[in-house]
Amino acid sequence: MDAVLATLNRAHADYMREAMKAWNDQIIASRAGGANTDACALEAIGAAEDMMRKAKMATELLRSELAKTMQQDGVTGFQSDNWKASLRERLPEPMVTDEKALQAAHPELWKPQPDKFQTTEMKKLARKQNLPGVTMSNGGAPVLVVSARKDG
Repeated sequence: MDAVLATLNRAHADYMREAMKAWNDQIIASRAGGANTDACALEAIGAAEDMMRKAKMATELLRSELAKTMQQDGVTGFQSDNWKASLRERLPEPMVTDEKALQAAHPELWKPQPDKFQTTEMKKLARKQNLPGVTMSNGGAPVLVVSARKDG
């Protein structure tokens, strides 16, 4: 089996298969007569978030293997029906090894920093006491917080 096919199979088996099944299970469950659609939607949110995490891992696994195979085969680019891939050389990145020498030779690279407003600290203080020039909002609409249950 070629390396790309093996990686595709691994990405599916290790990441995507169970994540897609969990999503599909909730869609099917939500359409059943008498379904608790609220619970199905909550489960679907978790399944979708898991699928996004696992899709990212699968993508990185496939991207790495495809790039490696292209390099080994001397292919710099190709296309599929909907996508194109190309290998691009990375430009060298400068690394400062002597900041003082660089500053002496090029002082224009150093700019004075303006005062920076500490938003986080202001929010903490404003929740504890009234601050001049600060009013509190009503907080806006409630936000749904979804987290995994620890008991099951």
